[in-house]
Amino acid sequence: MAYTKLPYVAEYDLRPGEDRMPLWKRAWEKAGGHAFVLESGKEGRYTYLGLRPNALIRGKGRRAEAIEWGPEEPESGPDGEASPAEPAATRRLEGAPLALVREWLLRHRAPLAEGAPRFAGGAVGFWSYDVARSLERLPELAADDLGLPDYAFLQADELWVVDHRRLALYCCLHVPTPETGDIEAAYERTASRAEAMKRLWDEIAASAAEEAGQAFLRAMEEAIEEGRSDGPLNVEAYEGIRTATSKEDFMKAVRRIQEYIGQGDVFQVNLSLRQSRPIRTAPEDLYEWLRRINPSPYMSFVRFPDFQLVSASPELLVKLDGDRMSARPIAGTRRRGRSPEEDAAMEAELLASEKERAEHIMLVDLERNDLGRVAAYGTVKVPELLTVERYSHVMHLVSQVEGKLAPGKDAFDLLAAAFPGGTITGAPKIRTMEIIEELEPVRRGTYTGSLGWIDYAGNMEFNILIRTMAVQDGVCHIQAGAGIVIDSDPEREFYECMNKAKALWTAVRHGERYEARHAERHAEWRDEPRAER
Repeated sequence: MAYTKLPYVAEYDLRPGEDRMPLWKRAWEKAGGHAFVLESGKEGRYTYLGLRPNALIRGKGRRAEAIEWGPEEPESGPDGEASPAEPAATRRLEGAPLALVREWLLRHRAPLAEGAPRFAGGAVGFWSYDVARSLERLPELAADDLGLPDYAFLQADELWVVDHRRLALYCCLHVPTPETGDIEAAYERTASRAEAMKRLWDEIAASAAEEAGQAFLRAMEEAIEEGRSDGPLNVEAYEGIRTATSKEDFMKAVRRIQEYIGQGDVFQVNLSLRQSRPIRTAPEDLYEWLRRINPSPYMSFVRFPDFQLVSASPELLVKLDGDRMSARPIAGTRRRGRSPEEDAAMEAELLASEKERAEHIMLVDLERNDLGRVAAYGTVKVPELLTVERYSHVMHLVSQVEGKLAPGKDAFDLLAAAFPGGTITGAPKIRTMEIIEELEPVRRGTYTGSLGWIDYAGNMEFNILIRTMAVQDGVCHIQAGAGIVIDSDPEREFYECMNKAKALWTAVRHGERYEARHAERHAEWRDEPRAER
């Protein structure tokens, strides 16, 4: 297929500290109703920020809509606000989710720009757990009470990429290949748009560097320190949280799973618990808090007009770079110690646990089998096994699984083989998904789905949506799960689910405290008009 788009990348130097300011808070004020940031809080190199996507596809079941917006200069209006953009075209589509998104994205192909960041344009979005219904025949028992899309992807032909290692800003654009006329003239127009993007960046950075922006940063650090002095958040006692399943019903579900295990149906099932609470802070601000108190490898914030995703996921689902594919399963958890000595003891206990090691290796084998479905023969390897990774509130056992994609296969074949991740279903995967549908009263939605990107050359990187908030109509929904085996203690597994949500509810607590002290200024921010795009 001939290239339909051409990349343009402009590189600019950043001032020391300019990549670490409370920048995103100002950026959201310039964004429309659809925007995103992807970054790694664990010493990651790149941050990807898209304020004005040029197209959207979102669907539920087999029905979808694809929207395209007309070209627009990435400048703010005369009052400093984002200006609305009307859809240039809307199409109604019908088909399987992966097939529709593949066709929607692969209408366009583009080469990789030399020296560009790893992701410089393409599609950014998520697959909900319920996309699995299009891949396997599953019963439909759980209530779809939130009604969120099964998937939604933004096409980003203009994005900022911050290189924290080189202290550089890339303005990345993709332009349609001219059907007629001078390609040099098209590049000149694109260069002008890149300069406009840089001017907008400078405007946002200057605002973030002002006293108000620095005061916000100081207030955040003070609130975090105050939270430390309060001690760990007791999630079970946190006012206003309601669970989709009572403790008693959750424990009954654990015992039912153990019956299935005893009958030989399954080896392990990941059973989850949704927690919900009205919140009094903007999801954009929650992301600022979360990225400071719980930095993780797959931080992300994605804004849609009707809901937002705030994520601090530690886990990779799949990554594809050329024909090199990889997965990084996580299974096995301990809380962090209150001192270095206790932390080391918790690590030793985790590594010594025969139960945790056996469960982890079983799930690594499941991942090997998933990758093996689309791998060139004999290429699937496990170069890293049973490593401990630490996060703010917990530590995990992780492994690395790698392979080479078989000729004739693409990113969507790999997604179909690996989705949803075995670490958040159990083994064997299909039977555990049937049991999850039976025992969890509400659909998982975005929880244990996957969020990430696919570029125009077919490379991709997707996380697993755990440690994630879905915010809708002023209510924050957080879900966490536990791997149930034959000797699991039902009450302990309930509290493990609550404990895994602790970092996210701590971010809510910090945000609401700050909000209460700065209510007037936040009310003004909330009243600002926001473009639909």
